[in-house]
Amino acid sequence: MSATVATPELLASAAADVGRVGLRIGAAATSAAGPTTGVVAAAGDEVSAAIANLFGSYGEEYQAVLARGAVFHEQFAAALAAAAGAYSAAEAAGAALLGQAPVGGPASAATVTALIMGGTSNPVPDPNYVQEVFATYVQPKLPGALPLGVFTPEQFWPVTPTLGNLTFGQSVAQGLPLLNSAITANISPGRNAVVFGYSQSAAIATEEIRALMAAGSPDTSQLSFVLVGDPNNPNGGLLERFPGFYVPFLDVAFNGATPPNSPYPTTIYTLQYDGFADFPQYPLNVVSDVNAIMGCSTVHTAYPTLTATQVADAVPLPTNGGTTQYYMIPTQNLPLLQPIRNMPLIGPPLADLLQPDLRVMVDLGYSDYGSGLSYANVPTPAGIFSLPNPLTVVPDLAVGAVQGPYGAVVQIGVEAGLTSPAYFPDAYPWVPSVDPGLHVFLGQPSTTVLSRLSGAVGSALSVVPPILN
Repeated sequence: MSATVATPELLASAAADVGRVGLRIGAAATSAAGPTTGVVAAAGDEVSAAIANLFGSYGEEYQAVLARGAVFHEQFAAALAAAAGAYSAAEAAGAALLGQAPVGGPASAATVTALIMGGTSNPVPDPNYVQEVFATYVQPKLPGALPLGVFTPEQFWPVTPTLGNLTFGQSVAQGLPLLNSAITANISPGRNAVVFGYSQSAAIATEEIRALMAAGSPDTSQLSFVLVGDPNNPNGGLLERFPGFYVPFLDVAFNGATPPNSPYPTTIYTLQYDGFADFPQYPLNVVSDVNAIMGCSTVHTAYPTLTATQVADAVPLPTNGGTTQYYMIPTQNLPLLQPIRNMPLIGPPLADLLQPDLRVMVDLGYSDYGSGLSYANVPTPAGIFSLPNPLTVVPDLAVGAVQGPYGAVVQIGVEAGLTSPAYFPDAYPWVPSVDPGLHVFLGQPSTTVLSRLSGAVGSALSVVPPILN
């Protein structure tokens, strides 16, 4: 009898390879759609028209075959990824029976599988991405865990046309059972799982947490979550700032916060000024809005490239209870000034000249975290009114007016190799802060005029179906 040896890491790598094949299938379908289905008759006679129709029919059949192939690929890639998890679970169980690993009770790092999903445009996490986010966000706390890439569609038509035609809502809906299957395959006696979600996959993880809680919250001692760039972040996530709103055609439902009272241990990391996960609480501040919108491309994409040291230095945000931990990673450079900063030579000093006072104006669009102030775990919709505190705003602007020219001179010296970056200012507003104290705290309402309006408008727009594409 021959023996079969299965290596989970190789299976995960094979799943990634299969996923990339699927992407090529989708790209082929997209590029061939026009030439194969829109054949023009060579002339105006009946024979030419009949030939054109014949080739057009074959083209339509070809597109149908490609569509079925894409569906099969998704299912096969998911099954392959789940198989890797199943073999990992089997190995853990076998080791436990042999006395090499504990069965039941608190799991050690060696018994944990890290289920790592990609973000939008990254349906099949490649090995480099998996290892980078694993080393940054999971391994420091669970050094013996096993990383495993999990396939999810991660489409957002029309932003990702080469991946397929799923809207955001459809992509999240299809990703949910894939994640659930991966969790099921990797939880067993002696085998725990931690789910890593980024951007769209953080939204999938949010739906999974909700579904598990609705099912009675099984496996709470064996399952945890790490989310980054979470659009459902309770205080800052775009999908919570305007609860109930709906974007027709794109099929984006603003469905509220990641459950802050989840029984599953959860850690949420947010980069400051990430427009998807750290959107302003007071959107009438146009400067803050523009900065956040630009942060969608300059900040939101940076999570996979952060180092473990940067994440370890993240600022813990205050909560009023619950098992979820929230961290803010300060952003030194305002996204709003990035186009200026990108200018050769003169750009960085000019941006440094403007940034301190501009940071104060941007931060006026956000609430302050701190003792007796806002909590990170309280779902917080956008509001209209804030009350700036002149006793802090005016002095901060005065300090920034001095820091700007000084910092610009230092930057020129740094570029010329004459001075050290250690000479840069080390106080707010030159450096970022999660608690600048710019407002008179008026409470943290769970319902606002804007949230009621967004819900009412969203209900009306929800009857508009997504574009058939």
